Amino acid sequence: MQVPTDDIDFMLTLNPHGWSTCLVFVQGKVYELYITHVFGDPYYDFIHALELLMTGQNSVSFFWYDEPGGNQIEIVRLSSEKHKAFVRIQGFSESFGDEIKNLEELVSFEINVNALLTIAYLQLRKTFLLLKVRSFAKERDSIFPFAKFVEFEKLISKQLNL
Repeated sequence: MQVPTDDIDFMLTLNPHGWSTCLVFVQGKVYELYITHVFGDPYYDFIHALELLMTGQNSVSFFWYDEPGGNQIEIVRLSSEKHKAFVRIQGFSESFGDEIKNLEELVSFEINVNALLTIAYLQLRKTFLLLKVRSFAKERDSIFPFAKFVEFEKLISKQLNL
């Protein structure tokens, strides 16, 4: 079900030992995504998709895998209102490497593109800063794309006039 609102937020948490959690808040409901880092670099994929969106691509998608299953996240700029995007999160049960046959919509919504970018940036920045704390970084520092984030931060600073 598509929700036309800006009552959207999310929290991206880098957990120890190769896992992350993303809580997506849409109009008072919470959707929880579990993300493994075993099959790739989900933060890199997320940042890359956001960069493509900022540099003019109208549609991006990426996968966040769980064990088994995962989610496909699609972000599409609205053709009639380029400052807004349609976001759809769909789940699947297939294991990594298997053909994904059935996508089931978890949630979809419209959001102002700059609001989406702001939320994403602040969640990534939070993780970047927490990784400077030795006790936090102990089981996590090798699974964050530091160089990609620094590149992203330069681009988003221009986009959001930070």
